Amino acid sequence: MEIITFVAGVIVGIVAVSIAVEFAWKKSMPEKTCKLTKKWNLGEIKNPLIAAEKLLVDAPQGAKIVVASPTPHAVNAKENPDVTGNFVVGLNKAYIFAGEIREGQIAMVTSDEDIMKELKSMFYDFYRGHERVKSYAPSGRGMVKIRGVVRAVFPYRDGYMMRVSYEKGLVGVILKERMDVEGRRVEVEGEMKEYPFIYPHSITLLD
Repeated sequence: MEIITFVAGVIVGIVAVSIAVEFAWKKSMPEKTCKLTKKWNLGEIKNPLIAAEKLLVDAPQGAKIVVASPTPHAVNAKENPDVTGNFVVGLNKAYIFAGEIREGQIAMVTSDEDIMKELKSMFYDFYRGHERVKSYAPSGRGMVKIRGVVRAVFPYRDGYMMRVSYEKGLVGVILKERMDVEGRRVEVEGEMKEYPFIYPHSITLLD
């Protein structure tokens, strides 16, 4: 009876990400890179992205988190009630959980690149799902959030400037240190003190 419950839990837990796994499964041989475990450690995942219906363990520092239901463990998490499934994916591997993310929960651990790519895509769909990106105020000043592509990074005054194109044009993001992100998609949050220059509070790579 216990083994039936075990199997049922795994099936229910990964149903929300089954399309991604099935898609990737057809393109590779994941049987060599996937296994079930209860001895997982979120701290082993580099640059973790966490999507959870409910997060009941502490997240690693610097993790990006989106949850369906807030908990004390989901610090600085974005909320999206449409989140289904529970997984953590990073640079080196991913965990797909059989249920809410808590101690002792069964998870499938994988380092399959195709599966990880699909999970990252799903994460960002959830992460951006309920965001409202502010456009520029008529005065050209105020708090802004944009997403776009980095066209160039070059020296500017005592630091650097990152030129970003987005749906309404070009902006210059003022940097203290150089970032090697030409051609990458980014999200920039910060303050526009004088159009078109943004003094960023945070810069997030989206790919």
